Amino acid sequence: MNVVMVNAVREPGLHDEVVAERLRKSSQTWRARFSSVDLVNLPRIAMLADGKAVLSAAAKAGLDGTKPFGGQGLAPGLFVQNVRPLFETWHAEEARKLGDSTVDDVYRGLLVSFEGRMRCRNAPRMPPTEPTGVLAKDPHLLFDIGERRVIITFDPRWLTTSTASGTLHTAARNPLVYSGLGVVTAVLEDGTVRVSALVFGQPETPFQSQLKHTGTARLRPPAGLTTADFQNEHSTHTAQPLPRPRPRPRPREGTAMSRTGVALFFDEDQVISGQIDRSVLTQSTRIAPEYRRDLGVAVASLVVGPAVEAGATAADITAHLLARAPSLWKSVTVPGLTALISSRNIAVSTVTGLATEQIEDLDELMRAEVPSYLGGVELDRTLPMQERLLPEHDQYHVVGAELRLVYSAESRYLDEADGLDLDQPLDEWRQTGLFRTVRWEEDTRQSAEEERVAVHLLQDWLGGRAG
Repeated sequence: MNVVMVNAVREPGLHDEVVAERLRKSSQTWRARFSSVDLVNLPRIAMLADGKAVLSAAAKAGLDGTKPFGGQGLAPGLFVQNVRPLFETWHAEEARKLGDSTVDDVYRGLLVSFEGRMRCRNAPRMPPTEPTGVLAKDPHLLFDIGERRVIITFDPRWLTTSTASGTLHTAARNPLVYSGLGVVTAVLEDGTVRVSALVFGQPETPFQSQLKHTGTARLRPPAGLTTADFQNEHSTHTAQPLPRPRPRPRPREGTAMSRTGVALFFDEDQVISGQIDRSVLTQSTRIAPEYRRDLGVAVASLVVGPAVEAGATAADITAHLLARAPSLWKSVTVPGLTALISSRNIAVSTVTGLATEQIEDLDELMRAEVPSYLGGVELDRTLPMQERLLPEHDQYHVVGAELRLVYSAESRYLDEADGLDLDQPLDEWRQTGLFRTVRWEEDTRQSAEEERVAVHLLQDWLGGRAG
């Protein structure tokens, strides 16, 4: 237990709207891609929203969660393997990110995420012992944000492995990058911020991610796959700009604008039916001017089962969705999407008819307005994995201020056979007020293909009967 005595504690002012807004903007779901998970304070992290998942990972590894890790054999190592992907896809806990814009505004009891190049003072001895509550004696990490000193205190009994302890001894000699999650315990009069760590470790580097991918992939790497595709988007010390296609010059007035499309990924477990459809149509129409608006939209579950059955791993699927030479625009990474596909039900929406520069605008809007949004990638139907997994036909067609619900001969036949009210979806969309008019539109190409297939099947059936 870390006990901190302070002379001054800064509590949030009820009317400090500027500070509140700054902290709100810096608040985000905490996620981390660790190369090593060095400390997990199980009794304290169990109180967080996703704490039960961490305890389940401990139980699965055979850990006694009521006792520190030392003396529990191989179980701590197995626990680290189980909990590392959990922290990467964590979605229930929001924390303020400690940085230049927020460090002046934190207060006691605030949940914060932290990352920095840190030194260790009083590196823990083996076996680790309970903290004394005296900073001059207890192990802790420290780093600076601007002119402020940040001290990360921790209970060394919850270090996961002896390697984690050894790494801290290395950090006593040479600073190492650590990131993690903790609670502010004090803001001292000299500006020092003390944080009690719940979890920390070393962030994974792009090179480590790429090496791990190579070990798990079964398919031949796609063209255009680079180290930049494996960056750690959860780490400020390892992140680099994601690959972007070369910007195309804006068309001259009166000339046609270059059009493209994007696939947007969502956490399907966080939404209800129709929620993604409305979110995508709302944000797409915000970034596409009405007088140039001609968009196709589809929404579906990302069904990876057939690809897995054909021998692909989650890492293969992600790499072949995202990589191409020349590079595609993307706001997700190979390891990031791999972890999500492996642990979540993912939905995907395709949007076509966007100007090239509008893709990034749409991505920014989705991140700001839609909590279930995970990121996107530029559409290229010539890529086999995109062709196989992404929706083939549009469900919505937006022209100017009009929304057209797209149907085909087969879907209309099935709806009528089921006795569905065909006016109901029109009325529901009219009530949203997003569009001036709403009507049905037939996908004549899809209808023609369905009719051709139906005729072929009928001929085969008649031929079999005649035989």
